[in-house]
Amino acid sequence: MRGERFRFWFPVTCLALFAAHSGHRLILAHISPVISAPKYSFSRQILAHRGSIYSAKGKEYPFVKSVPYWEYRLDPVHLTNAISRVRPKGEKAPRTRKAILKTIADTLGLEYRRVLEMANAVGQKGFRYQFLALSSDPDAFRTLANSRLVSGVSISDRQVRQYIHGRHLSHVLGSVNAEGVGSAGIEQRYNRDLTGTAGTIQGMRDAFGREIYDKRKIDIDPIPGSDVYLTIDHNIQYEVEYALDWGVKEFGAGSGWSIVMDASTGAILAMASLPDFEPLEYGHISDAEKLNRAIGCNYEPGSVMKVITAAAAVDAGFVTASTRYRTNRDDPSYYKLPGDGSHVWEPTMTIKDAIVHSSNIVIGKLGYDFGQQRLWEYFRAFGFGQKTGIELPGEQSGIIRDWHKWDKATWSRAPIGQGLSVTAIQLVSAYQAIANDGVRMRPYIVDKVVASNGYVVHQTEPKEISRPISAKAARAMREMMLGVAKPGGTARRAAVRGYTIAGKTGTAQKVVGGHYAPGLYCATFCGIVPATAPRLVVLVSLDFDKKARYHQGGNSAGPVFRRITTAALRYLMVAPDNPSELEDEPDEDEYDNIINERIKRRAGEPLS
Repeated sequence: MRGERFRFWFPVTCLALFAAHSGHRLILAHISPVISAPKYSFSRQILAHRGSIYSAKGKEYPFVKSVPYWEYRLDPVHLTNAISRVRPKGEKAPRTRKAILKTIADTLGLEYRRVLEMANAVGQKGFRYQFLALSSDPDAFRTLANSRLVSGVSISDRQVRQYIHGRHLSHVLGSVNAEGVGSAGIEQRYNRDLTGTAGTIQGMRDAFGREIYDKRKIDIDPIPGSDVYLTIDHNIQYEVEYALDWGVKEFGAGSGWSIVMDASTGAILAMASLPDFEPLEYGHISDAEKLNRAIGCNYEPGSVMKVITAAAAVDAGFVTASTRYRTNRDDPSYYKLPGDGSHVWEPTMTIKDAIVHSSNIVIGKLGYDFGQQRLWEYFRAFGFGQKTGIELPGEQSGIIRDWHKWDKATWSRAPIGQGLSVTAIQLVSAYQAIANDGVRMRPYIVDKVVASNGYVVHQTEPKEISRPISAKAARAMREMMLGVAKPGGTARRAAVRGYTIAGKTGTAQKVVGGHYAPGLYCATFCGIVPATAPRLVVLVSLDFDKKARYHQGGNSAGPVFRRITTAALRYLMVAPDNPSELEDEPDEDEYDNIINERIKRRAGEPLS
C-alpha cells in the first residue's frame, strides 16, 4: 500500500516542483529580464605610436624609432567554422581549407607544411591561437584581413622598436620589453612620454564577426608618444666607442667607460660603457653587460682626486702652486702605506709638481694639514657622495663617509683618492667646475621632449648647481695641471698636438673582498681641453680584471683620451691654442696618427 502511494505521489511531486520552478523563472523574467544573446558589441584599443629618440642633430639623425607591424596568429577553430558555415546570399562559395592555408602561407612567406601543422595541432598543444608572423607589408594585411578570401587569421596591431645603430649607445638608449615598456636607459626613464595614449573603438559586429562601420559608437584616435632629443652628438659618440673599444682590446682591460662633456653647459656629448649589448637582446644578457659603468659603477678614483684636494686648498688660501712640502714619507703627519715611495731625488716638492708627478706623499700631507672637515665639505661641494641627477636610471651616489668617521688612514688617503668611491659622471662634473671657472653645472643628456603636435613638453636649460671654488682658484688649477700631459708628466701619451691639456691620471688598486688586490687596477685619465679656453671635459677609465703590463692611467687611459679628443676637436673645428707644436714633426711615441689608421681601416688593412 505504501509503495503504491509513493509511486503515485513521486511523479506528481516532481511535476509540481518543475511547475513551481518554471513559474518562478517566468515571474523573474518579467520583473528583471536577462536576455542571453550573441555578443555583437565589441571594444578594441588602438596602439599609439611610440615616440622616437634623436641625436643632438635633430630628426635627420634618429637613434631609435618604432615601425608599425601587424601580428598574425592562426585560429584553427575559426578557420573550421568559417569553412562549414553557410555564407550570406550573394557571397562566393566557401573556399577549401587547403586553399585558405595555402593563401596564408604564400602571403606571409611561410612553408605550407608549417601552417598545416599549426592548423592540425590546436587540440594537441592545448592552446588556440598560434603565432604566424610579424609583417609590415600592407599588401599582406589587405589580403589576410579580407574575410572573403581568408578566414581563421587573428590580426593585431604591433610596433617593432628599431635601434638604428645596433649596439651603439646601448646603455644610454636602453631597451623595451615584449609589452613595449621601457626597461633600461632613456626608454625606461622617459617611458611615459614615449608611450603616448592608446585610441579606442567601440561598435557592433555582424553574425560573422565583421565590424558594422555604421554602428560605431566610439572612435578615438590614438595620440602618438613624444619624441626625445638627446645632447649626444652621434659623430663624437662613434669616435668615443671606437677609441674605447680599441683601448680595452689593446691594453687587455676587462671593461671600460668614457664620458665627453661640454665644459660650459654640462651637456653630455658622448657616453660609452663596455661591454655593451644589443638592445633587442636585453632580456637575454648578463648583469655585467647591462651595467652602465659611466653612471652605475662606484670605484676608487685614485690620483685623479688629487686635483680636487689641491683645488680645495688653493681656494681656501691654504697653499699656492709654489708651496713646498717635504717628500719624506716618514713624516708623522702622513699615514704611510707600502708603495708610496720617498721621492729621494728631491727632498721638497711644490704643489704644482706634486700634481704633475702625482705625489701621494705631498698631496696626502696637504690633505692631512688642510683638515678632514674642510676637505670633506669641498668634496661635497664638488658633488661627490651624491647623485648628479643625470636623466638615466641606475645612477649611483658614490661612497664618502662623514668626516666624523674618518680615521687617521682615511684622513691621509682620501686626499689621494683612496678609501672613498665615486662615479665617472661625478668626476667629469667636478672637473667641469674647474674648466668653467669654478661653476659646476648640472650634467644632462636630454635636450628636449617634443609632443607629436610640435609642442615642447620639456626643454633643458643649463643650470648652475654649485660654486665649489672661485674662478681664480680654477684658473690656477688648470695652470698647475698643464704639465701632466707633457714630457716629464704622468700622461705624456695623452698629449694632443696643438692643444693645451689640463688633466690628471689615476691608477687605483682595486678592492676585492675588502682588501686591495695585487696587480689589479682601474686606470683613469680625465682632462680639460683646450686648457686656455675649455670646450670639452673628457674622462676615460679602463678596469683591469687581470694583471696587465700597461695598467697605469697615463699609459692606457691616456692614449684612449688622445684618440677621442683629437677626433672631437677636429670635428668641432676648435682652433689649436698651441699652434707652435704643429710646426714640429710628431714623435711616434707621443702622437697617434688617427687619420692614417682610418685610411687603413677603409682599405681593409690591419690596424697597428
